[in-house]
Amino acid sequence: MSTLSITLSLALLAVIASAASLTVLVRSWAIRKSALVHPTERCSHTIPTPHGGGIAIAAISIILGLLFSMMDWVPDYSMVAFMLLGFVMVALGVWDDFGDLSPKFRLIVHFVVVGVGLASVPSLPVLSVFGTAVDTSEIVALWPLLAVCWVWLINLYNFMDGIDGLAAIQALVLFGGMAVNFWFMGHANWSWICLFILGAVLGFTLLNWPPAKIFMGDGGSGFLGFVIGFMMLLSASITHVSMWSWVILLTLFVADATTTLLVRLLTGQNVLQAHRLHTYQKLATKLGSHSKVTLGYGAVMLFILLPCSILANAYPHSGLFIFSVLFVLFSVLAYWFGAGRLTSFSRRGC
Repeated sequence: MSTLSITLSLALLAVIASAASLTVLVRSWAIRKSALVHPTERCSHTIPTPHGGGIAIAAISIILGLLFSMMDWVPDYSMVAFMLLGFVMVALGVWDDFGDLSPKFRLIVHFVVVGVGLASVPSLPVLSVFGTAVDTSEIVALWPLLAVCWVWLINLYNFMDGIDGLAAIQALVLFGGMAVNFWFMGHANWSWICLFILGAVLGFTLLNWPPAKIFMGDGGSGFLGFVIGFMMLLSASITHVSMWSWVILLTLFVADATTTLLVRLLTGQNVLQAHRLHTYQKLATKLGSHSKVTLGYGAVMLFILLPCSILANAYPHSGLFIFSVLFVLFSVLAYWFGAGRLTSFSRRGC
């Protein structure tokens, strides 16, 4: 192992320890201020629990932006945008967690952040669509589509942060899986970028694992949705790693959230109302365990989605086809498990 690798490994351990320590501090502050999430019929928890732990993930990740720039792994102007926009996202989420934030205002800010984020990457991705290379930088009509997809990613990550450890393990396997993809494609620097962000999440996960001692909150889930979208676009612009590999690893979350939303829309429900109708929430209720569902989702990502994401890089024109097959499969399963559908239990307010 080279001296640089040893130094980076030690730095990674420091990131994990720092994130864990900061999470402990945020938890102590939340308890002192009675910033607790209390159980309700729409909540999957049974005891008051402090929230806002995602602040630790965001703070460490924003600081990491300086490291990535100093190591000359990414363009400086992209990292400046990453840090500034990341701060806006975590501030917005904390406001939503501890204050009274209008959903419309939040959505407007999301689109502004995403618009600036799209402008801050060197170039928009060239996507392989069933064997045809589509340069989204040159097709202006696709820019709004990219913005909508990124905003949807931010919000669906928030939707999927509903049981202990689930959003955290999604991020851990996603960034761990992408570290493998970048290594496979010969981009060691980006493997380290993914591992460092993984480390920031891992430090938080130590206290978020079932039974959770602190929740991520909107400050963490919205921030992670932003970071994933940003790193996905940035890496696609400066490496040869397929952006579909990111999307494939996200398939389980995307299918669950999208199916739930569509079913609720088609059945005339108020989609702005809080609920407990996602597949993972129904499974947690049925199994009586958060850890089983969290581990199950992680296992699907690790043993099914990760190999498929590597396949999308080994065969560059296969990405959209692989994602489409997986998305349909998991959407059908989500519908079969009752995603979005009201039951006698859920009508009490979930």
